Amino acid sequence: MQRVLVIQLARLGDLIQTIPTITSLKESHPDWHVDLLCPASLEPIGRLLPGISRVVKWDGAAWNRRAMKAETELRTEHLGEADAELRAVTHELYDCAFVLNQHARAILAGALLAKKSIGTIVGGPLAEKLSPWATYVRAVATDRENNRIHLADAFCGMCGLVPPKRLMPIEVPSVPLPVDLDPIGQSEGPWIALLVGAGDQERLVPVTAWNRLITACLDAFPRRRIVLVGHECEQERARSIQEALPPSLMGRVWDTTGRLSLTQLAVVLTRCRVVIGADTGPLHLAAAAGTQVIGWYFARARVHETGPYGSNHWVWQAENGEEEKGLIRPSRWPIEETIALLSGQAVTSVENWSLWASHRDRLGAYYVEAGHEPIAPPQREQIWQGLQLSPV
Repeated sequence: MQRVLVIQLARLGDLIQTIPTITSLKESHPDWHVDLLCPASLEPIGRLLPGISRVVKWDGAAWNRRAMKAETELRTEHLGEADAELRAVTHELYDCAFVLNQHARAILAGALLAKKSIGTIVGGPLAEKLSPWATYVRAVATDRENNRIHLADAFCGMCGLVPPKRLMPIEVPSVPLPVDLDPIGQSEGPWIALLVGAGDQERLVPVTAWNRLITACLDAFPRRRIVLVGHECEQERARSIQEALPPSLMGRVWDTTGRLSLTQLAVVLTRCRVVIGADTGPLHLAAAAGTQVIGWYFARARVHETGPYGSNHWVWQAENGEEEKGLIRPSRWPIEETIALLSGQAVTSVENWSLWASHRDRLGAYYVEAGHEPIAPPQREQIWQGLQLSPV
């Protein structure tokens, strides 16, 4: 039995995008033992990913401290600490590591923990030559051109795999919520989650836009409820959103910012009918858990690269606005149009925003502009034919 290690040391959204790779590995080799190396903070989500036997925590802060010490004075105890940390991961080298990050720490981890590595680079751990798929991913991130290969499917290609035939939603455990939040999704609704924050400042939707969306939504749908979701550092944003709301709506807005663990966050997202937000980790977590999402994509976010993976999702893609260093900052937000989507109306692209619907086929995820036939873009086939490696 092969023991393999999937290495994903980036953020929550990237970890969720790893699911197709893991699923494809298990489809191709059901007898393989597949472990996951991910940041320690994301271990609770890593354990939810289908097909994973064991999650290994990578304490990036601790490794950074060791590196800083080694730069000034490399001592025997520093090497001993590093060796003990690696042995805690595995006493015996993995047969193979699938490295999905282009960062040096991920490449080095693959070289130290496995007999061979597949994914980012071609050659040994000190090689600088990127694999064909890694080169493609880097070019897309740099050029921001009209790419049609989803990042999650590119991860499959980096590992010599094709996207999986079927994709099951992650199974979210039934963990209790704080008592006062337990009615979310279980009392009068349906419920809509708004992701008030984002991992990058450039992807923050303005508080005024969220306030207008909430007001319009609750006016249009008297039975609906809104859940504000975000990290502890986003509590002030949530308070600002609520302070500007009419008093008559306050009882229909529930604030969970800073109060949920990652697993509890997944529970709340599954209890909601729809999740709305920018291109951020919780949006992808919601899609992976089987909840429909509506994305507002702007700044550097591009629907074809990181749109919510799967079917039945919508993304508003900013096409025009103030541009600064390659960032698109919208001058208006698709508020009325999003309300129309929530009401089930037929909606198409509007000024400054294009609307895209998600689909999936044998080559993975793809998006088609609203109002057009759901036909897969032909250039995907050409890219796969040019870049695909021999199957693992």
